[in-house]
Amino acid sequence: MRVLKLVVMFAATAGCADNILQTTDGPSESHAMTKTEIVLEYGEEKVLDGTALRVNFGDVLEDSRCPKDVTCVWAGNAKVLVGIAAGSGPTHALELNTTLEPHARDRLGVRVTLLSVTPEPLSGQSVPVDAYSVRLRIEPIP
Repeated sequence: MRVLKLVVMFAATAGCADNILQTTDGPSESHAMTKTEIVLEYGEEKVLDGTALRVNFGDVLEDSRCPKDVTCVWAGNAKVLVGIAAGSGPTHALELNTTLEPHARDRLGVRVTLLSVTPEPLSGQSVPVDAYSVRLRIEPIP
């Protein structure tokens, strides 16, 4: 009886994992997730083509990057908050960095990697939060 319960639990879990990367076209149509790069503006959310995954750019938590018109001894770091969700499920918050770790996080069967944060800061000027955008790579977990 215990073995049967484990088999049923495993089968139910495996079924849920399949639904994460399923298209929204219908339950019988499923495509393999391929590596993709996307750009998100501040506050924007996108659904990845061919999947039920939603990715959003939630916030800039820190931007201590060296201004591009200054020579610095350290490049600095930008830390952003990105969210990922499967279909209408809960959003998983991921804090990602440009220089420090982590640059990438694994959730829902995919790896989300922060490739860049723009614009680059200039000395003596602050960047309004709504001017930021992020470039992300999203790929199946190897």
